[in-house]
Amino acid sequence: MPARSVLVSPYRLVENTLAGIWNSFFSILPNIVGGLVFLLVCWGITRLIRRWICSLTARRNRSDLGGLLSSIATISMMTLAVLVAMAIVFPSVSPSGILSTLGIGSVAIGFAFRDILQNLFAGILTVINQPFARGDIIAVAGAEGEVERVEARATIIRTADGRLVAMPNATIYTSPLTIDPVDGPRRDQISVTAPGGEDMGTLIATLRQRLKGLAGVLDQPAPQVICEGVAGPDVQLVIRWWTAAKGERRQDTHSAVVNAVIGIVK
Repeated sequence: MPARSVLVSPYRLVENTLAGIWNSFFSILPNIVGGLVFLLVCWGITRLIRRWICSLTARRNRSDLGGLLSSIATISMMTLAVLVAMAIVFPSVSPSGILSTLGIGSVAIGFAFRDILQNLFAGILTVINQPFARGDIIAVAGAEGEVERVEARATIIRTADGRLVAMPNATIYTSPLTIDPVDGPRRDQISVTAPGGEDMGTLIATLRQRLKGLAGVLDQPAPQVICEGVAGPDVQLVIRWWTAAKGERRQDTHSAVVNAVIGIVK
C-alpha cells in the first residue's frame, strides 16, 4: 500500500517555526552579548585614542589635523570592530570572509562616496601642507572670509557679513586661492581723478600726509600716491596704503581713506 502523506496544520507549522527561531536566538545569545561587550570595549578604546590624537595635535597647534586624523581613526577602528563582532556573533563567519567583505566593501564604498573621500583626502593634504591657518582671510571660488576650521568634508569660512560658508576641501585644494595672512599686512588701493589745474606736487604731498594720520593705515611701508595717467585735462591718481586690519576693520580703514581723499581732491 502506498504511504499516506502526513498533513501538518498551518498553526502547527507556524508554531514550530517560531519555536525554532526562539531556540536559535537563545543558543546564540551568549555570542550576541560577547559581540556587544567587544563593541563597547572598542568604542572606549577609540575614544581614548581620539582624545590622545586631539591633545597631541593641539599642543603643536594643529587642531584641524587632529580632528581629521581622529575621525579617520574612529571610522577605521569601529568598522573593523563591527566586522570582528559579526564573527563573534556568527561563528560560521571566517576571518577570510571578513577580509573579503572588507575588500569588496572598500571598493563599493569608494565608488559610492567618491566625492566624500575626495574632500576628506583634500582636507588632509590641506592641513598637512598648511597653505593657510585659522584666522587667515582667503578668497576662493567666489567666497571670501576668515578661516574658522577645516573639517573632514569642508573648510568653514566666516564672511565679512557674519555668514558661514562651507567650502568643499576639494574645491579649495584644486582652485586658485588668495590668502591674506592673519599675521601680515595687506596693501590696498583706490583710483581717483584730480583736476588738471591742481599743483600735483602739493596735492600728492597733502594726500600722503593725510593718509599717515588715519587709523589702520601703516606708516611703514609708507602710503604712495602715483600719477598713473592723463585723461583730457584731468590726472589719474592711484593711492596705495598698507594696513594690518582684517575683515570689517579693513573695510572701515578703506572707507576712512576714501572719505579723507574726497575731502582733499574735489
